[in-house]
Parts: sequence; C-alpha cells; structure tokens
Amino acid sequence: MSVCLAYDGTINGDWVARYAVRLAVGHPDRQLRILHVETAEFVTAELSEKLDNIKLVAAKAGVAAEVEICSMRRGVAGGLLEHLGTTPDALLVCGARARGGRRGFMGGTVASELLRDPSFDVIAFRVVQPGSLGVVRHLLMPMAGHKLSRSAAVELLRVLSHDLRQVRLLHVVEKPLRQLRHMRADQAGALRRSADRVLQRVARFIREEAESGELPIEAAIRISDDWARETLIDAAQQQSDLICLEASRHSLEKGFRYGDPFETVLREAPCDVALYRGGAHHER
Repeated sequence: MSVCLAYDGTINGDWVARYAVRLAVGHPDRQLRILHVETAEFVTAELSEKLDNIKLVAAKAGVAAEVEICSMRRGVAGGLLEHLGTTPDALLVCGARARGGRRGFMGGTVASELLRDPSFDVIAFRVVQPGSLGVVRHLLMPMAGHKLSRSAAVELLRVLSHDLRQVRLLHVVEKPLRQLRHMRADQAGALRRSADRVLQRVARFIREEAESGELPIEAAIRISDDWARETLIDAAQQQSDLICLEASRHSLEKGFRYGDPFETVLREAPCDVALYRGGAHHER
C-alpha cells in the first residue's frame, strides 16, 4: 500500500498533510506521493513553497516525498482518480471541508467523491486540533450503525501503530428510545454480553492481523438511541486524539446530508475526525 496525499494548497490541506506524513512513516516504504490537480486558484510560487514545505516536513520524519501534478478531468476528483487509475494498494489521504456551514463538512466535496470510489482505500480528515501535527496517541474507533470492515481497519492501524498508545473500540448498540425506556436489566445485560463477544473477536483480529500484540486495546459498550452522541461523549471523556469512523454505504449513497450522524460527529467532535473507506479489494 502506498500513501498518497490529495493536496489542494489550502491551510486545511497543510494540516491534513501532517497526517499523510505520519501515515507514511508507518508504511514500510516510507514514501509519500503528493498529488495536486492543476487549478488557477494558487499562483505557482505560493504553491511551490507550500509543496516544498511538506517535502521538508516529510524528510525530517524520514519519508521520501514526491510531487505529482495531475490534470483536471471532470473536476478535481476525476483528475485524482484518473491519475491513480486502478491502484488497489493506494491509501489516498484527503481533507473534509474546513467549515461546515449549511452544506456540512462532507456534502458535495472532493473527499465525498473519493470516498464513494471503490478503487482504493480513502481516508478523509477533519482537523480540529492542528497542534497535534498528525500524531495520534489515543484512537477511538466506534463500531455503530453498520458492520466494521475489519480488513480495512487493520490496514489503517498498521500505518498508525507506530504513534499509538491505545486503541478504544466503542460498540454502541442502537435501540429506539421507546424500547430503551421499557428495557429490563436482564435484556440490557444480554445485549452487552452479545456486543462484548463481537468486540473481543474484533480486538483479537486486530492484534493478529495488524501485528499489534503489545498495543493496548480497550472495549467499551453503550446502549443508546444515538450512536453519534455516545461517540462524542466518549471522545471527550477519554480525551481522544482522533475519532476514526468507517463511512457507511448509506451515507456515501445519500451524500452526507445535513443531519447525517457522520456530519454530527464531524461538526461537534472535540478532536480530529477521520472517515475511511476500504477499497473493493477488502470485500473479496
């Protein structure tokens, strides 16, 4: 898997670039491909200076970075997709919208288009704390609303593990509020035991496949009618550095509309947030 950065030349892009560098540090090749689609938004001198700065940051981290200029093809996303082609071993790093507004952080963005494409792995960051410089010590991985793609998660953890001190798996068992109000203690206990079995299997899979046997993995279970709210509360209580969410098919197909739970997490998170999507090769 090669680490690629979709860089747009903005300050937000500079923050996302820090994450791309840290991911490249965790890759065996320690290489970073910086992809920029030609537009008229930035003068050459300014863009060149920004690209040189990313290469300097990468070099200090022991990563060899190369810049690749892409031609515009049916928009920025189209240019990036055509440039990479069908490269199943690529991890493409991009950024969410810097400010949400009415459109939210993902709706109609280049990142949302890239996440919908199954050609390769994609991870989109919303940076809340640029001072962290892309270093993730405490990672929160919610498992809620859909089945976690364990193979895609493992690939991501492999390139993050060199910085990690703790991974926290949060399983939110969602039930309607009316059902929660009348739930007996024995019913809640059964739900927790079932969720715990799932979490233990996932934790065991991560330790074995990601070769992270010494990495502390915590498991937490919540029963609630709102997984997004529980995720935000847990991230604040645990002082997480990054919330890492697998983008669901439903949100990808609907286009991350305002009010979507993923948009809620992106808007209200007390820390950085990453949405990732494994390529089709993980589903075979």
